[in-house]
Amino acid sequence: MKLVKSGGHPARYGFSLLELLAVVTIIAVISSIVVPRIAFHVFSAKEKACSQYRGDLNSAVERYMFDHNAPPAQLSDLQVGNYYPGEIPKCPADHTDYVLDAATHRITGHNH
Repeated sequence: MKLVKSGGHPARYGFSLLELLAVVTIIAVISSIVVPRIAFHVFSAKEKACSQYRGDLNSAVERYMFDHNAPPAQLSDLQVGNYYPGEIPKCPADHTDYVLDAATHRITGHNH
């Protein structure tokens, strides 16, 4: 038994190729706008995390210098007295190690 519309034509099931192409085109346009914005925000978040890590490490160096009257020889010295809990992080933006400048006793670089 066939289903018949009121005009006498058989009922249609599914979508036409033109309807599918329209939907795919709309999705492509939306994704071409949204994806770059998401990628930018991801990198921006990594830059902010890097800045936060630099600040935390510089603060830990200052506490170390206050207690020992000398700067740490390397960043791993901050873990010994719990000046920096956990392991010393790497920069989330470019995955490089933080380096302590011997002259200024501050974290150098990472100005993204």
